[in-house]
Amino acid sequence: MLLSIIFGDYSLQDKFIIGVAYIVTIYFAIVLHEISHGFVAHLNGDDTAMVNGRLSLNPIKHFDPMGIAMMVLIGMGWARPVPIDPRNFRKEKKGLVTVALAGVTMNLILSFLSFALFVGMGAILLKTDVTNSVVGTIIVKFFYYFGYLGTFLNISLIAFNLLPLFPLDGFRLIESLTKHENKFVVFMRKYSIYFFVVLIALDIIGDRTGLPINILGMYIGAVQDGITKLYALIFGI
Repeated sequence: MLLSIIFGDYSLQDKFIIGVAYIVTIYFAIVLHEISHGFVAHLNGDDTAMVNGRLSLNPIKHFDPMGIAMMVLIGMGWARPVPIDPRNFRKEKKGLVTVALAGVTMNLILSFLSFALFVGMGAILLKTDVTNSVVGTIIVKFFYYFGYLGTFLNISLIAFNLLPLFPLDGFRLIESLTKHENKFVVFMRKYSIYFFVVLIALDIIGDRTGLPINILGMYIGAVQDGITKLYALIFGI
């Protein structure tokens, strides 16, 4: 995705603004996603994440090199999983379910706020008298692109993390709702990496050949379309 910005049909100024907005968006989307897991674990009685310094805004504590590279290049990725100890939960099943859902819930909130920012900044950009200075225009454009990218990147993270693949949130949710060592859970723990490789390979081949085999991209696109349409309906646009 970053490459499409660099080589896209934008002015040099806009490329710089979009690039900075994209990096800031990734920071908030991933760091707050991970913090929310640890914070909800804390609310359930487990302070493992807190003790390990994972309730921190420091990105170094959360970023996984491969996951961030994927996020920058194709808009889908992951961070280092937050450590939790379910034995500390006051109610184990409730703790596991709420912790599993915490990250995507945070991304849903961020996507809604981003969409609101996108709509607001878009309205301001239409009023040329409000952005008649270079600095004013740059600031408004930054928040406009930040809102736009924040909407779609956070929704992408929701869709991606809900896949039932280890170690994503969708897998954790299924794991928390099934019996210990369920056959599906055991299978996905062992073979999820191969599903990741196949899905990403199909996306790359589909994008380059035009063949309708980019299953992951179509799935995430459908989720983005559905949620943004709902937001548009809420905002009356």
